[in-house]
Amino acid sequence: MKSIEFQSTDRKKRIYILFSAFTFLFGINLNAEVKKENQVLDWDVERRQFIHKNVNLEELGLKSQTHYILENFAIHSQLDHTPIPLEQVEGNLKLLTLGFHLRKIESKFQTISTLSGSKEKVTTFPSKVIVRVDAPYAYSPTDYFDSKVSLKNTALTIPPAESNGNWNSELWFAPKWDFPVLSTFAFERIIDTATCPDSIYHEYTHLITGKYLGNNAIGRSLAEGISDYYAASLLNYPELYTHKTCEAVKRQLLVSSFRLDKQIGFYDAAIESDFKKDFTFIPSLLWQYRELVGAELADVTIFQAISKTNSGDRFFPEFINTLSASLFTELKKRSGEEKARELTLQLENKVWIPHGVYSKVSKNQSVFSVFPKTSIRFPNSDEKSNEFCSTKNELEFYWKEVNVEEPTLRFYWNCNQVKLPLVIQMEQTSPMNYLFSSNLHFLNGKLKFASISADKPNPKLSKENQVLYLQMYNYIKDNYFYRNTMEKEVRLYFDGGNDKNLVKNIRMEFAYLGSSKKRFRYTFPAIKDVVY
Repeated sequence: MKSIEFQSTDRKKRIYILFSAFTFLFGINLNAEVKKENQVLDWDVERRQFIHKNVNLEELGLKSQTHYILENFAIHSQLDHTPIPLEQVEGNLKLLTLGFHLRKIESKFQTISTLSGSKEKVTTFPSKVIVRVDAPYAYSPTDYFDSKVSLKNTALTIPPAESNGNWNSELWFAPKWDFPVLSTFAFERIIDTATCPDSIYHEYTHLITGKYLGNNAIGRSLAEGISDYYAASLLNYPELYTHKTCEAVKRQLLVSSFRLDKQIGFYDAAIESDFKKDFTFIPSLLWQYRELVGAELADVTIFQAISKTNSGDRFFPEFINTLSASLFTELKKRSGEEKARELTLQLENKVWIPHGVYSKVSKNQSVFSVFPKTSIRFPNSDEKSNEFCSTKNELEFYWKEVNVEEPTLRFYWNCNQVKLPLVIQMEQTSPMNYLFSSNLHFLNGKLKFASISADKPNPKLSKENQVLYLQMYNYIKDNYFYRNTMEKEVRLYFDGGNDKNLVKNIRMEFAYLGSSKKRFRYTFPAIKDVVY
């Protein structure tokens, strides 16, 4: 009996041990399944595609053991007052990707700042930047709509601002959306900018440019273009806002993407007041600059130009001049003055000028550099106008205001006490034709009334002078303008030889005005105080 009892007890022990081992192993397996894997979407520069990359939370530089707080960021869900708890961050691909790329672009600007020689901590702000995920108003067809913009705000930046002694700055990233009711393939857009590195880089760059260009510069053409440039540069890929650079973009029927290496045009000053007219010109031009000088040098010198640009002078032509100066200074320090001068001239001729922008280097090579720098008055050589101009009959030219950005010569016909404004608009087909190096001998222009309502005299004039003004207007219209176009051809000749240094005077001749060869022929002295 004892033997049977012993065998039974031994069997029970073995079953118990096996059951315990199974339970232990099963418990370990359960724990392994419960343990969340922390991954981010990272951009592989060489393969030009996204990869899923394992990360440790410590790599994000967490500054809290309970909430999603980084060194310079506090990440919130929607409009919550407190940051997201860490237990919600673990295993969350979107939240981890956002923090990972915020740190990445922040580190990039720290490196750029150091290479640029800046002593300022450009990536620190008066208080932590609040980052809102699933922001409810950053983009919604029902809450935000702008008929001028085909690509609505999927993310936005609220730059650093002070209110009652407290500083605040926020980045908002929107979740996916679709049109109400019409939630079909044709109308649905699936995108979450919090998982898009290009969108994250773009919004963060606004914080940097806001420091130097002024907070109200955000949303203007220059700041938007710079943000797109750095987004593409950090990816080292010239296409933005597509499934290639943002895995969250699944459908593109309603996504306005562009390639910086293809979409380029000609500078139009109108984009300064309304950047919606052309989203791509500035970042595309900066990308061409990058391709000429190299990625690292471009990133550094563009940042230098940002830091040297006054908030009151943040328009693009001024920025281009500052950028060319930064390139010359940086290259001179690295490679010597000869190399700096050579590459700066290449930049002018291969990138700036063909697209209608100039730095001082090009301006000093343009025909406008030898124009008179003061206003000049000449007696009007038209004999017939003396019939109603008894005491004064002269033309007053404002040469100093003519430049490559605005190639328009303004002048007045002064008759007694009345002034009638006229303009001559230069007509070269390409800005390069304004350079002496293009074997320039003359410029063509069109004489026009300065105002579209030139037939309406200033009501502040006396009745007598209003009558005189209308006499002058009708006289010019009837005797000098072509009836159909209300214009007259003008040509500016540069006398003195082919060499720009030999230009002695500028001769202006109007098209045939009758039998008198003296009519409307004027000569102006060339100025020689420019550096070539």
